[in-house]
Amino acid sequence: MGLLATDRCRRQQWERSRPESLLSWRNVRLMSPAETGRSPATPLRRSRNLTPTADSTQAWIQPKTETTPAAAIAPRPPAMPRVTVRPAAAPATGAQQVFKQCLDSPPASSEGVKRGATQQTPPAPARPDAATVYQIWVNGKVVMELPSSEEAAPIAQRLTAALGSPGFSVDQLRLVLVEGEPGVALGDAKSGERLNERSIASGGDRLLFRVDRSLANRLNRTADLVAIDWLNNLRVALGEAPLSLMEAQADLYSLTQTSRNLGGITSWYGPGFHNRLTANGERFNQYALTAAHPKLPFNTYLRVTNVRTGESVIVRINDRGPYVGQRSLDLSRQAARCIGSEKPGVVRYEAVILEPQTTVQ
Repeated sequence: MGLLATDRCRRQQWERSRPESLLSWRNVRLMSPAETGRSPATPLRRSRNLTPTADSTQAWIQPKTETTPAAAIAPRPPAMPRVTVRPAAAPATGAQQVFKQCLDSPPASSEGVKRGATQQTPPAPARPDAATVYQIWVNGKVVMELPSSEEAAPIAQRLTAALGSPGFSVDQLRLVLVEGEPGVALGDAKSGERLNERSIASGGDRLLFRVDRSLANRLNRTADLVAIDWLNNLRVALGEAPLSLMEAQADLYSLTQTSRNLGGITSWYGPGFHNRLTANGERFNQYALTAAHPKLPFNTYLRVTNVRTGESVIVRINDRGPYVGQRSLDLSRQAARCIGSEKPGVVRYEAVILEPQTTVQ
C-alpha cells in the first residue's frame, strides 16, 4: 500500500528541518493505516513530537567509545637497516657514489703536476681492478666495494647482525687497530685502541671488518683511508654526518696535540718517486698521507695547514727532504690535494706536532 499524501509531506518537512540528523528517513519503516488502526482520512495527531531531541541526536553523532591512553600505545620499533650484496660492472654513481675525501684526480694541465713530476701517472682508482666488483649496500647506499663475493658476504653478515642488535647506535662504531691493521668495531672499544682477535672476543666488542695490506693493494688504496672511507659511508647510510678526514685520523691513531709547532714553505712530490724506497725503508706511495722532513723523527705526525686556504691534513713523516731552496716540508701528492697546494705547487704552511698513543705496524 502506498504512502499517504500527508506522510509524504511530513517526510519532506522532516528532511528539510533536520538535515544534520543521522536518522535517515530510509531507515524508518512507515506503517500503513491498517497497521496503525486508523482510516486514511484520519489525520495524524500533533500531540506526539516527531522531532528528535538534542540529547538523542548528540547520542547518535558522538557515540561513546572506550579510548586507550596514549602512554599505553606501544611505539613502533625502528626499521632494521637493510644490508645487501650486489655484483656491479661499474662504480656506483649519483646519490650512491662511494664517499671520498680529497681524492679527486686533478686536471692534466695542473701547474703542480708540471712542477712536481717528471712523468705523469694517473691517480689510483678508488675501486678494485677486477671486471666485476661486489658492492655492500646499506639502506640503498653503497658503503663498500670488494674484489670478490667471498670477501663481501662475511662482512655483510656481520653488518646485518650488528645493525640489528638491541640498542644499536651509530656512535658505537669505532675505528680501531687490530694487530696493526685498521678496521671498524662495534662496542665499547675506544677509537684508536690497539686490539687483537682475542681481546675483541673477550671484551665483548664485535669486529665488523679490518683492512689488511693485501686488500688495500687490490683496492689501490692505503689501508687507513679505506677503513676511514668505509666507516664514513656507513655513517652516511645510517643518517649520520661523516667524520672529517682529520677527525678520523686522530681517532684511528689516538693523536693528541702538543705545544710544539713549526712552519715555513712546503712543496709536494709524487709520480717521479712513486713506489721508490723512502729514507725509512718504506715504498713511497703518492696516494698515502705522508711527508718528508729534514730532521723530524720518522713516524712523527704533523697537522699541516695551508696558511692561504686554512685547509689542513694530518701526515706521517717517512722520508727525508726537501733539499731545494727554503723549503722545509715535502708532502705526498695526496696530502697536497687535501690542503689545496697541488695546483700552486709551493705554499706557506703551519704545522703542529701530534703524539700518537698507537701506531700502525
